[in-house]
Amino acid sequence: MVAGAGAVGSVIGGLLAGAGHDVLLVGREPHMAAIARAGLAVTGLFGNRRTRPRTGTSLAEARGEAADFVLVTVKSHATAAVARELAAWDGPRPCFVSMQNGLGNLELLADAVGGERVLGARVIFGALIPEPGTVHVTVCAQPVAIGPAAPDPALAATAGALAAAIHAAGVPCEAVETVTPLLWEKVLYNCGLNPLGALHGLTYGEVAASATLRPLLDAAIDEGFAVAQRAGGALPWADAAAFRRYFHEVLLPPTRAHRSSMRQDLEAGRRTEVESIGGAIVRAGECVGVPTPVNAMLVEQVHAAERLRDFRMGGASV
Repeated sequence: MVAGAGAVGSVIGGLLAGAGHDVLLVGREPHMAAIARAGLAVTGLFGNRRTRPRTGTSLAEARGEAADFVLVTVKSHATAAVARELAAWDGPRPCFVSMQNGLGNLELLADAVGGERVLGARVIFGALIPEPGTVHVTVCAQPVAIGPAAPDPALAATAGALAAAIHAAGVPCEAVETVTPLLWEKVLYNCGLNPLGALHGLTYGEVAASATLRPLLDAAIDEGFAVAQRAGGALPWADAAAFRRYFHEVLLPPTRAHRSSMRQDLEAGRRTEVESIGGAIVRAGECVGVPTPVNAMLVEQVHAAERLRDFRMGGASV
C-alpha cells in the first residue's frame, strides 16, 4: 500500500503494480478517480507505461488491508497525522517505510507503530503530476536507498527484499545498512536549493549558477553539514568542502533542470516542507550549539512567501 500517493508514491506504486504486485494507492481526488477509470500513466526517465493499481482515498478504510509494506509518501507536515492512523492498523502489521523529504519522519512513525516495523528511504528522483491519472519522472540523481535508522540485521533483510522488488519494477533502488547518513545527505542537498529555487522561481541549475545565490546555497550547506557532524549524522565526507564538491559535481548535474517541489507547493497554494528541511537543521543546530543563520533566514523567507501568497488568495493576513 502507498499512503499518500502523490507524484513519488504514484511512480513507485504504479511501477510495482505494473510488475505484477498487488498495490493499493491511497491518495486524493481527482488523481485517484482518474486512475480508477483508466489506469495510471507513468512517463519520463523510468520509461512510459500504463498500469492499474487499486485506488482509495481513506487510510481508515485501508487499514484492514493484508499488506507486506506501507510506503509512506505524504508531505512531512502530514506524517504525525498519518502515523496516528497507521498505529490503529487492523490485523498483522506490515513494515512501514518512510519515503519522504526531511528529517523526523522515521522517529514519528517509530513512536506510533514501533521501531522494529519501520524503514526509511532516501528518494532523490523528481516527479510531477501534469494531469490526474498521469505521473511524469523528470530527474534522478541517485538510486532510491532503503534501510533502517540504525544497523539491524532483520530490518536489513526486509529492506533488501523491498529494494529488489522496486528495482526490478523499474525504479533504481538499493538496500543500505543504515539510511540515516543518506537522509542527512538529502537534507543538505535540499536545504539551499529548495528555498532559493522556490523564492526566485529558478531551476536547481540556475540557483547554482547565480553569482548572487551561489554563496547562500553553499553557506546553507556548510551550516547543515556542521550540524550533522555535531548531531552524530556519521557523514562519509571529511568536511563541508568535500561534501560541496560531491554536491556540485555528482548530485546537482542530473537535476539541473528540476524545479523544486517547494516551488510547486508555493504556486499551488499548498503548505511547503521547509520546516522538515531547513527548519530541521535550525532546530538541530539549537540543540547541539551550532549557529544556522542562513538556514533560519531561508526558512523565514519561505514562510513569508506563504503568507503573502495566502493574503493574495484571500486567506491569512500577512
